[in-house]
Amino acid sequence: MRKRKRSIAMFMTCIMLASLLFVNAHLAKAATTYYYVSVSGNDSNDGLSKDKPFKTLTKALTKASAGTTIFVMNGTYSSSTTFKLTANGSSGSEIKILNYSGHAPVIDFSSQPYADSSRGFQIAGNYWIIAGLTIKNAGDNGIHISGNNNRVQDCFITGCGDTGLQMSNGASNNRITRVTSTYNYDSKTNGENADGFAAKLNVGPGNIFENCTALYNSDDGFDFYQAGNAVKVYNSEASYNGVSDGNGQGFKVGGNYTADNHYLENCKAIGNRSRGFDLNNNTGAITLVKCTGTSNNVNFNFPKAPSSGKHKFTDCISSNGKNKDVIVGATVVNCSFKQ
Repeated sequence: MRKRKRSIAMFMTCIMLASLLFVNAHLAKAATTYYYVSVSGNDSNDGLSKDKPFKTLTKALTKASAGTTIFVMNGTYSSSTTFKLTANGSSGSEIKILNYSGHAPVIDFSSQPYADSSRGFQIAGNYWIIAGLTIKNAGDNGIHISGNNNRVQDCFITGCGDTGLQMSNGASNNRITRVTSTYNYDSKTNGENADGFAAKLNVGPGNIFENCTALYNSDDGFDFYQAGNAVKVYNSEASYNGVSDGNGQGFKVGGNYTADNHYLENCKAIGNRSRGFDLNNNTGAITLVKCTGTSNNVNFNFPKAPSSGKHKFTDCISSNGKNKDVIVGATVVNCSFKQ
């Protein structure tokens, strides 16, 4: 009888230890550490409260790990160097850089040299969230993403020396939401490269843009040149793009003969210097749903059938294009094109 009681006690002890380990593991995963950054702060502070904030984002980023949230308080922060985000968060324990209390802090990279390496934020890590910032005057991209499962939302990007926000080099499963990218211009190539947004040069699968706006960029609004995987775009606008030697396309949905089956829904292209929606040597099948081209030189330009299947255009409208639309190899349902 005594042995049986001892066995039961040991069994209950094991259950309690296992339960504690389970609870502690979940608490550790859910734990969040908050840091604060202020223009009036000091990097010798602990940064753990808005009363004792760090002065620089550089200092706060040394603390970044899974579950960290960095609040950037109101003001303008100047930086001559790239913020390289290489740490990894995880699902449910992302690393966050957020504005504080609804303000829109400005990260100004005007002092950066104009060079290909002069990016504002370079996200090579996974599971980062950047939200509510104004990012301007980077020497190259305002934000460059090569990592996976990152989110950028509610940001304003302007005046950069190359594309405002670019994904490449295998970037996968990233979501860009409610971001505006405007007036980006690359003087080195007289405007040929600076898009509003780009998912090009070999991205991975699962990248999404939604509710994004690209205006007055020197090259294209959205550029998917040699993407290598399908990109999805929802409820977004590309208008008035094309300056100097820039291409001036609203949505350039391909290039370099890769077969990428991009999907665009409820998107509009207005007043771009060249084309509103342009195939640009993509050999894949493009799907456009409820897309509108207005007052572009050509609103819709799809001069070649895909290598497999057909393009699919549904409920699309073309109006006031200077030249006729070109539609080849497509299934067209309830669309109004100028042909």
